[in-house]
Amino acid sequence: MHYIVVLFFILFCSHAAFAKQIEVVVGWTKPPYVISEEDSGFELELVRAILLEMGHDMSPIYVPFGRTASMLKKGGMDMGLTLNPGHEIDPAMLTDAYVYYQNVAVSRTDRNFEINEIQDLVGHSVIAFQTAISVLGEEFKNTLAHQKNYMELAQQDRQVSLLLLGSVDVAVLDRNIFQYVKHQLPVEKQHNTTIHELFPVSSYSAAIPDDQLRRQFNKVLAQFIKDGRYQSLLDEFGLFNFVEVLPSEPAQNPN
Repeated sequence: MHYIVVLFFILFCSHAAFAKQIEVVVGWTKPPYVISEEDSGFELELVRAILLEMGHDMSPIYVPFGRTASMLKKGGMDMGLTLNPGHEIDPAMLTDAYVYYQNVAVSRTDRNFEINEIQDLVGHSVIAFQTAISVLGEEFKNTLAHQKNYMELAQQDRQVSLLLLGSVDVAVLDRNIFQYVKHQLPVEKQHNTTIHELFPVSSYSAAIPDDQLRRQFNKVLAQFIKDGRYQSLLDEFGLFNFVEVLPSEPAQNPN
């Protein structure tokens, strides 16, 4: 009995020595990917489960989405979520892609807008998610960056509300975020909308400055995808599995 107690104590101390509270910078709020008020959402639950598998706990730090990269650059943070090379962050810090977004342009159907390409947004008032100019490609940037009727907003629920109220012509955001937010509104405010598919599917990574932690994260993420735990979380939040239909992507950094 004494031997068992000693062994348990040794194992506990060993775990405590290697376990770490991982500070994770998270852009609020992007339901169903990130639901900050509930400390939940697909991205949070996935990363929390991966870190737990690695023997660590997650401590989320919520910031406006555009500040995630800058906080990582300043140092002191262990991880930042929903990043890619378009955020002007060192690609060597990026993990393999763990989440995919499909950005679209959305308009109210009763406006009868013909929007088939990015150039068709010219002349319309457009509201997009924060950092859209940086991550949606050169054509989008060159077309809208200097338009007076273009703006970006961190609160995507507000973005959807402005569109449905008719205060702006077009909203640019992820398809799943739009559908989730729209269906939280009273039925009388859920105007018919048209989805304009102007952008390809975008992959996002976590940024982890520590090489060893990043390699471990990639390894456990691959396990989650292989054994079905990734798919189970997608199902829980009603998200499409782009991993199964997209061509295999090379790792964004050599590990």
